[in-house]
Amino acid sequence: MVELSFQVKSNWSFETIVPFSSVGASSGGQITSDGGSAITANGVVWDTSTNPTIALSTKTTEGTGTGSFKSSITGLKATTKYYVRAYATNAAGTGYGNELSFTTDAYVVPPTLTTNTITDILFNGANSGGNISADGGAAVTARGVVWDTSTNPRTDLSTKTSDGTGTGSFKSSITGLKANTKYYVRAYAINSNWIGYGNEISFTTPAAASFTFNTVVGANKRIWMDRNLGASRVATSSTDAESYGDLYQWGRGADGHQLRKSATTTILSTTDAPGNANFILTSTSPADWRSPKNDNLWQGVNGTNNPCPIGFRLPTSSEWDTERQSWTAKNDVGAFTSELKLPLAGTRSGGSLLDVGTYGNYWSSTVNGQYSYQLLLNSSNAIMNYNNRINGFSVRCIKDY
Repeated sequence: MVELSFQVKSNWSFETIVPFSSVGASSGGQITSDGGSAITANGVVWDTSTNPTIALSTKTTEGTGTGSFKSSITGLKATTKYYVRAYATNAAGTGYGNELSFTTDAYVVPPTLTTNTITDILFNGANSGGNISADGGAAVTARGVVWDTSTNPRTDLSTKTSDGTGTGSFKSSITGLKANTKYYVRAYAINSNWIGYGNEISFTTPAAASFTFNTVVGANKRIWMDRNLGASRVATSSTDAESYGDLYQWGRGADGHQLRKSATTTILSTTDAPGNANFILTSTSPADWRSPKNDNLWQGVNGTNNPCPIGFRLPTSSEWDTERQSWTAKNDVGAFTSELKLPLAGTRSGGSLLDVGTYGNYWSSTVNGQYSYQLLLNSSNAIMNYNNRINGFSVRCIKDY
């Protein structure tokens, strides 16, 4: 190489290479003397090997003359080590500054994803989800959908789901909605640096079915609905068909499955809201309509699928037992002559109606392993028992404290 009388220094204001992303960095140089011949070109050159020269295409051209200059290094790869030198050229040849090295950061941008079409829209819930096609350069640690009555919902809202990690497709169950209300939904995905959102979709929930009832005061001055959910009137006898009402699978909302003549299916639900009005059948343990089971669907007035009117909830097994203990007769007679006037509404099992007019089965919110507790009534007994959640039993709601 031709010996040059001028000096070239590779530098940056912080005396180091400063990566500003995985695709670029900032550097530059300082030419303290032209050596008696005008500087016709200067810049920086870089490579993944040491001692890069201007024979490479990976260089900048910043201008002419002496003094300081700055250079932007572009087109780099993420998490890669590079070597860089400033250069200057005059009539005698090209000189290089000291060599510096740096390693680019991981290149992280928001995940890329889309929002699934809204399906199975009910007055209190719907189904959606998303598909994450790229993680943005870092693992997706959380994903789901977020919704609101205003546009562009964000993950700082509580109205969102959490549906696993990683890329690919996922399903989401949107719950706790209000009837006759417009909602906006976006899928989201979170990596180490960013939150990505899918396209926004809007939908409107239908109106809820009306239900008229009064209240009665039972044991310990607890307030109860005066009829079963779905019943058109208070029972006039233990076998009054108009007082029977609907038959719910434990933990499900009022999605239409509870109607006594609803269609059936053998497809188990993987979400809290199946998104259809089918009564779900199975003969496989643990005899639950949901796979896997969820013990928290009917817990309290804010339970995920609480089917009771506002301010009411499913009674616990102990609340049922307190009521039962207050009856003079511990059988169907005591149940009907009590303030609650509980009829023998039967059960739905295997898709068929059974024991209508001879048995009453009333769900509680209390779980027992794979089962849930119930109040069982017939001509001989009024006892607390437990049963499979796949069965359809009556629901009588109690007012929350």
